[in-house]
Amino acid sequence: MTTTNGSAISTLIREIFVAEQAQIAAGLHRQEPVTPQQAVVLQLIDQRPGLIQKDIVALMQRRAATVSTFLKKLETAGYITRQIPEDNTRNKQLFLTNRGQAVVAAFQTTRTDVYQRLAANLSATQQAELVTLLTTAKAGLED
Repeated sequence: MTTTNGSAISTLIREIFVAEQAQIAAGLHRQEPVTPQQAVVLQLIDQRPGLIQKDIVALMQRRAATVSTFLKKLETAGYITRQIPEDNTRNKQLFLTNRGQAVVAAFQTTRTDVYQRLAANLSATQQAELVTLLTTAKAGLED
């Protein structure tokens, strides 16, 4: 099958993604001075209290040094705490502070608002059709 709009489709998807990320970052920054990447780290810790740095490296597929820098900044700013478990003094477990929990809540609310705005101009039928079309397009890349 010959495609004539592949480039246009890819460009629109990328533009939507960039606009989403910018709006999420702006909405989040109005409430707390964190980046979306830092908010994702906080969200991971929220979902799995006691996570260790190695787990975050694996989940985010980032270098250990990058994650270490994220965690140091988050700890210094009062968003997380590190606790040393009795059975393993080498790996420090990560937990959110109340301030970190507030960031996660703000991040989730901001993302929900942005996603609702993304679909606001589409009817329910159009939304369902778009999901079907994008799913089909994605399947073409998974061969």
